[in-house]
Amino acid sequence: MLDPYLFPDTDVLKNRLDIKNKELLEKAEADITYLKLLDIDAWFENKPLNYETFLAVHKYIFSDLYEWAGQLRTIDIYKEEAVLGGISLAYSDVSSLKFQIEKIIEELNQVEWSEISVEDMIPLFSDLVARLWLIHPFREGNTRTVMRFAGLFANAKGFPLNSKLLRDHANYVRNSLVLYCVKEAPEKEHFLQIMTNAIKDF
Repeated sequence: MLDPYLFPDTDVLKNRLDIKNKELLEKAEADITYLKLLDIDAWFENKPLNYETFLAVHKYIFSDLYEWAGQLRTIDIYKEEAVLGGISLAYSDVSSLKFQIEKIIEELNQVEWSEISVEDMIPLFSDLVARLWLIHPFREGNTRTVMRFAGLFANAKGFPLNSKLLRDHANYVRNSLVLYCVKEAPEKEHFLQIMTNAIKDF
C-alpha cells in the first residue's frame, strides 16, 4: 500500500527539514524531541486532561519535524516488532482512533486516584496507559506521546512519574509495552516493573 507519509520510493518520513536519509532523520528527531520533552511541563500547565490535550502533546513534541504533528494517522499501520520476531501487534483501525482515545482518557479521569493504594493504582494505571499506547493513533511518535501524556496526567493526579527514568530506558519501555499488549500471551511484568520504579522512586 502506498504510504503518503513517506518520500516517494523511500522508507523516510516526509519532514520539515527535508532530510531524506533515515538515520539522519532519526538522529534529528531524537535531538529535537529530547529538548521538547524537557520543556513540556511548563507548556502543559493548567491544560485539561482530555483528548484535545493528548493530541496537543504530540503536536508540541513533533511540530518542528512533521506537518501532521498533532493529527491522527490516516492509514492503518503495521510495525515489525523485534521482540516478537518481526510480527506486528494489531494496532487500532484508523476509523476508530478518536473514539478509542476518548474512551480511555475518560476511564483515566473517572478513577479517584487519591483514594486507592499504590499497590492497586500501579497495575490499573499501567493497564490504561498500555491500552492507550496500543491504539497507536499517530504515524510516528506514539510511545513518546503516550508516556509523556501519562506523566503529565500522573503529575496532575498526585503520583508523579520519574520521567527521566522512563526517558533513559526508552527502548525498554517500548519493548515492554509490546510484550504487555500481545493478545495471545501477554508478558505484563516488564512494563509493570518499570512503571512501579517510575512511580515509587520519584
